[in-house]
Amino acid sequence: MSTEEHRYWMSQTPDIKNLHIGQLILPGSHDAGSDKQAPNLQLPQEITQDVSPHKQVLHGIRALDLRVAFYAEYAPGQAQRFQLFHRTSSGRTVANDILAMLLNFFTDPQAQQEIIVLDFHEFRDFTPQAHEELQALIINTLQSRIIPSDLEALTVGEIWQQHPGQNVVVAYNDYTDNRTFWEGVDQNWSQNNLISTRALKAFMDTAFERYKSHYKLASIQCAKYVLPFFVPDDFTDKIDVWFKSEDQDSYIQTFFIINTDWSTRSQLVKNCQHANHIKGQRLNLYALPN
Repeated sequence: MSTEEHRYWMSQTPDIKNLHIGQLILPGSHDAGSDKQAPNLQLPQEITQDVSPHKQVLHGIRALDLRVAFYAEYAPGQAQRFQLFHRTSSGRTVANDILAMLLNFFTDPQAQQEIIVLDFHEFRDFTPQAHEELQALIINTLQSRIIPSDLEALTVGEIWQQHPGQNVVVAYNDYTDNRTFWEGVDQNWSQNNLISTRALKAFMDTAFERYKSHYKLASIQCAKYVLPFFVPDDFTDKIDVWFKSEDQDSYIQTFFIINTDWSTRSQLVKNCQHANHIKGQRLNLYALPN
């Protein structure tokens, strides 16, 4: 598969317009900044992706799981002040590898209807002032690209029509009263890194039994480690089977954001596109007058 085969998949899925953002079935990347191309990562235990966040987005990944460390030794305004990490820093920064990358992606006229979720999920060595500084960096960089949480009740189609050019959801997993940001993504994780594929599937079977509102962002962490070297496992074959989208009864319809390691190896983007088509089409049929 070409790395950029599904670059515009959302705009090419017309029935997706009937869904709220919280209803979307999105391909996500677990620890999006911990990739083989990152400047600092060397230990295989820390590497979860093959390519940079930029190439993940070009591939069609639409939710980035981000863990950010604050480095007070760098002066305010330096990109290295907010770095992405897994166990150690990857050398990738929020300013350059996420925010500037997205601004560059959206200079493409064909990309204007792609919606991307930034899941700022974990913060290390942060102070209240560091949170304020990071939030200001995000807002000042993305500006009118941000879809604020006040628009959560709109469908994708309404956002496209009423707020063209707004295409980034910023979920922030720490308290803030700034309505620019959405609540942190509800990440469903088995709490066990060394889980078997069978046990992981069993966990996923029950992950979304409880009620979730149309507007809440929620993800499944479909990722695990494997011995003897305790490295991120590649079970792409299982992912392609589990999440194969065929009809409204397909297993993938159970989920929302699906975070995986090695996210560009599988058919997840293709399956999410088809699953959103099925889900949006079904909602459209229900909405038709008798």
